[in-house]
Formats: sequence, structure tokens, C-alpha cells
Amino acid sequence: MTTTSTKQVPRLDEMTRSELIQYLKDTVKPEEGLIPSYIFSHPKVYELEMEKIFLKDWLFVAHKSEIPNIGDFVTREMGGQSVIVTHGADGEIHVLLNVCTHRGMKLCRMDNGNQKNFTCPYHGFNFKNTGDLIGIPFQKVVYGETMDKSKMGLKEIRHDVYADLIFATLNSEAVSLEDFLGDIKWYLDLAFNRAEMEVVGLPQKWNVDGTWKLGSDNTISDSYHTLVSHGSIAKLGLVPTGDYSKYGYQIYTGNGHGLNLGMPNPDGFAFPESLIDEYKERLNEDQYDILKQMKNMIVCVSPNIMILISSMDLKGQKISHTSLRIWKPTGPDSMEISSWMLVEKNATEEWKRLSEQAFTLTFGASGIFEQDDTENFTDITQNSKSPYHLQENIVFNYTMGMHQKPVEDFVGPGIVYKDKFNEANSRAFFRNWLDQITAE
Repeated sequence: MTTTSTKQVPRLDEMTRSELIQYLKDTVKPEEGLIPSYIFSHPKVYELEMEKIFLKDWLFVAHKSEIPNIGDFVTREMGGQSVIVTHGADGEIHVLLNVCTHRGMKLCRMDNGNQKNFTCPYHGFNFKNTGDLIGIPFQKVVYGETMDKSKMGLKEIRHDVYADLIFATLNSEAVSLEDFLGDIKWYLDLAFNRAEMEVVGLPQKWNVDGTWKLGSDNTISDSYHTLVSHGSIAKLGLVPTGDYSKYGYQIYTGNGHGLNLGMPNPDGFAFPESLIDEYKERLNEDQYDILKQMKNMIVCVSPNIMILISSMDLKGQKISHTSLRIWKPTGPDSMEISSWMLVEKNATEEWKRLSEQAFTLTFGASGIFEQDDTENFTDITQNSKSPYHLQENIVFNYTMGMHQKPVEDFVGPGIVYKDKFNEANSRAFFRNWLDQITAE
């Protein structure tokens, strides 16, 4: 006997734009804690994300310490477009579209270096590291007196800096960086303004068959997975108890930004004691009090930045490490992870070495935490690609912590819950995500 299903798989690829937006509004229900599976891999959803989020939001492109000298540059990608971040001959930071203005060739193919000029490999047009066009082969022969080089400089991308983090946006009408970051700046100070910080080496990069959203979702909300996903780490004694992962605060600061703040630290101060005076000078009293008690802090800056402060025991002492990563989308079901490790510039060389070692062992590309997380991202994304999930409207449950009420007595800004086992931040993240991709 053969049976047939009368249910039809929704054809998102055949929907008009307005129909797709309405379908998203009807099926994605963050306030109810119901997030449908299809959003994690469907190509039509990805197209909206690239247009509505990555072409419009402020995105991290570099840390100032990566380009300390005049002529230094790095190439990065934002919204599918390559850009060159330079320390120009004029002493200023420039974010330049990595596209020759003559015929559209990619101008610079190196990840980093030091250059006075960039020469197009197609026809040899030559640009200063400030973006100005300064040379054209056989200019008078091929253009006569008609060429005005001042009108053919590289396109400068809007950019700004907070806490030595260089952000850029492809949206000329975006709000200011200060307004975009809002109250998350208070917590960014703990990571990047507590002392003068510097990037150690080049960013680590690796590819994952998982959607960028799961990286941000895991960052902004999920401490609950630690003892299960990272069970091997618990057996090693790096995570002592379930309470260790639970205790602290979950904080949402708006615009899709939030964090999990683990405290108090039962093992004591995890930062170099030789820099206490610098910490006190650069942080306000409440921030320094948080730093003294911190065991870890995991921050999501929407759409796709993760900032981590954590620590581990090395050579009989607690050693902190600080890192920043981006979950760069490379397709509906894939991403490239780029991770920067930072350390206090005025720390001792021994502390810097141990801090880098602690980071590499735990959250480097082959770190013991990292391998567990990326396996989760891959499996969830691959599962979500099944047509059955669309047919049956398979939804994921994000209702954890809906019974909890925010606390009013925390010293920092934001909506604060006194428990890290909560999915309130994920609900807020997906609310912000939905508002962005369905905006007309």
C-alpha cells in the first residue's frame, strides 16, 4: 500500500520578495521562543541577510595595532566586497574599496604588508595608500589632456574607530558607530580599553560548514552547552562544575548586541597584577570592580563579532587571554572564522607568551573548546537543509528563561538577568535579525 502526503513544501525560491518577507514574519517568532529551522540554511534568506545586514551594518575590519606604521595595510572582506585598510602616508586610517577604478580589477591580492602605492595588475594604474590615483601608463598618449586623475581615486569606505577597533560600513546612511554600538561600549572597554592592547601575530582563519548566525547565537546567549558539548574539558578540570558555567549575568544592550558575564571568579584575579594601576586609570570604578571579579566574558557585537575574555591555569598561575573573531558568511550554509588574539602591550614578555599559549590551547583553530562548537554549528546547519523541515515547519525551542525577570541592581547598562542559563539574549538577537531582514 502506497501513501502520499498532502502537505506541500513551501517554495521560498518561487515566492515574490514581499511574499518571502511575510512568510518570515509569520513563521519566525522570537517572542514565543520559536525559531524555524529553515532560516539557518535557505539561500533566499541568505540573500536578504547579505542585502539587509552585511551591506548596511557596521562591520569590524581591523585593530589599529595591525597597521601601526605608515604604509601598513591589511585586506579584509565586508558584505562580499574586498577592502584595503591602510595607515596612509597622511598618517590617517583609510578603508578603500579593493577595486581599480579603471576596469574593476582587484587591486591588492596580499593579506597584509607595507606599501606606499598599489599598482593594478591589469593595466598598471597606480594609487597611493591614501587612495589617490597618481600614475597611468602612457597617460598623455592614451588620454591626451582629458584625464583628471583626481576623479579616479579609490572609493573610500565610511569608517570609524572605537577602543582601537576599526569598523566600516557600506551604508552611507547608517547611524554613527557610537549609536550603533550603544551600551555595549561599556563592556567593550573591559576587553579593549582596560589597557593598551595589541594583536599578537596574524589572525587564524578556518572554514566551517555552518551558518554565521549559529556562531553569533552561541556567543550572545549559550553558556548552557558547556558541560555537555565541552564534557571532555570538564573531565580535565578546566570547567569545575555546572555552577561555574551558570553563575554570572546575561546582558542585552540593544541593536542585537549582548553578552554573558561570568563572575565571581573563585580562582582570583586572572590579569597581570603589574598592570593594576593602568586598569584603574583607564576604567571607571564600577568597570574595574567587574574586572576584578571576572572569570570570563563572551560578547556578541551584531551581526557577527565574538569577543572573549577567559583564563586557564598555566605554570601554577591563572592566565587570562583575550580574543576577537568574526563569523564571516561565505554562503547560506558556510562561513569563514577569523580570530585575533590580543594581549596587554605593557605586560611582561613571559605573560604575553603564556596568554597566547592559553588562547591557542582553548579557542585557537584546533583548540579544545573550538572543535566542539564548530561540530555543533555544522550539524545544525546540515539538518536544517532538509525539505522535510520546511514541509513540517520544524522549529527550534528558545524558551529557556522566559520565567525569569531582569534585575535592577547591576552596575552596568542593559537588560540584565542574574543567571547565564537563559535564552533571552538569543530571542532578542533573532528579533533584531528579523526586523532587519524584513525592513522595507
